Amino acid sequence: MSYNDFEVTFWGVRGSSPTFGPDMREFGGNTSCVQIQIGNRLLIFDAGTGIQTLGRNLLNRKKDIKGHIFITHTHWDHIQGLPFFRPFFHKKNTFQIYGQRKSNLSFSSVIKDIMKYPYSPIRWDNMEADLNFKEIDSEDIIDIGDGITTKSIKTDHPDDCLAYRVDYKNKSCCYITDLEHSKEIDEELKRFVKGTDILIYDSNFTDDEYYGAFDKPNKKGWGHSTWQKGVRLAKEASVGKLVLFHHKLERTDDELLSIESKAKNNYKKTVVAREGMKIHI
Repeated sequence: MSYNDFEVTFWGVRGSSPTFGPDMREFGGNTSCVQIQIGNRLLIFDAGTGIQTLGRNLLNRKKDIKGHIFITHTHWDHIQGLPFFRPFFHKKNTFQIYGQRKSNLSFSSVIKDIMKYPYSPIRWDNMEADLNFKEIDSEDIIDIGDGITTKSIKTDHPDDCLAYRVDYKNKSCCYITDLEHSKEIDEELKRFVKGTDILIYDSNFTDDEYYGAFDKPNKKGWGHSTWQKGVRLAKEASVGKLVLFHHKLERTDDELLSIESKAKNNYKKTVVAREGMKIHI
C-alpha cells in the first residue's frame, strides 16, 4: 500500500455489547473497532470485540507490527477486545496506546486493571509486545509521522469521551462515537468535522427512540445520538461521506437497511457501517 492510499476498515460496528443472531449477519455484532491504514502507518480506533478479527488479519501479514491505538473512552464495549488482541503476545510488535486519564486514575492503570484477578486469567504482564501508553485530552495533536496527524475533541458522554480526526495531506476521517447531541448542532463539533472526507457517527438511536415517541421512555442522558442528527451535521459541515456507526445492540439487519434507505433519501452520501466494510479515500 502506497502513501497515496487512505483506507478505512470496519471490524466492529455495534455499541454497548456484542450481539449475534441470524437477523444480524449482514451488519455484524462485534463492538467498536475501526482501522485506518495510510501506507505503512497503522491506526486503530477503539478496541471492542472487533479488534480480535483485526488482530488475526494483522498476524496473517507475517510482518512485525507497529501501530497506534486510540481509545475514545474506557467503557467496556470500547476496550473489551484488548486481552484477546493476539499481536500483543508477539515480542517484535510495538504499539502506542492513547487515551484519557480518569480523575485520580492513570489511563494505563485503567487498561491494565481489566486483566487483574479475579476478572481475567490473562495478565497485562503476559503481553510480550512493546506496549506504551500516552495520556491525551481534548485538542491534543499527535504527529504520527509521514505527514499524518490526529487531533481530538471531547464529546458529551457519561465519564467523558474523545472524538478523533485523522488528517493526511488533503484527506481526512473523523471518528465521532458516543456523543449526546444538543438541540442545535454544536458549533465546535461542526468546525472539528468540517469538510472531512469520512464522518463516522454515533447513530445508536433514532429520533423517536431518543425523544421518547409513542409514549415510550426517552433516552436523553444516555450519551448517544441519532442517525437524523448525523445527517444534519453532515449537511451543515459539508462532509464527503457519512457512515452511521455504533448500532444499537438489538438493531436487526432489516432495521438497519431501513435506516440506511431513509438516511440516503436525506443525504445520499450516507452508508450504514458493516463489519468488513472498506472505504478508500
